[in-house]
Amino acid sequence: MKKSKSSLEILQEQQVVLSKQRTILSFMRTGLAFVTAGIVIASFFKEALAQIVGYILMGIGFVEVFESIRRLVVKQKEMEELKKQFN
Repeated sequence: MKKSKSSLEILQEQQVVLSKQRTILSFMRTGLAFVTAGIVIASFFKEALAQIVGYILMGIGFVEVFESIRRLVVKQKEMEELKKQFN
């Protein structure tokens, strides 16, 4: 038999999911900073090494942003499930 969760337990789980969402958004912000730094370095410095570093930073930033989006979607689905349980 499945044990139903109390309102307090559901609220606590929602708090955890929200804190994870804030962390994911922080990672996304960091990824955007990497992309921006990569663009600046690749645009202003014409040496080959600086160009490579700039493109590497952009690549890392894009990977981090897309991974953050993927994780955020998962957490939003979790939050929707918790909202259904609460109602």
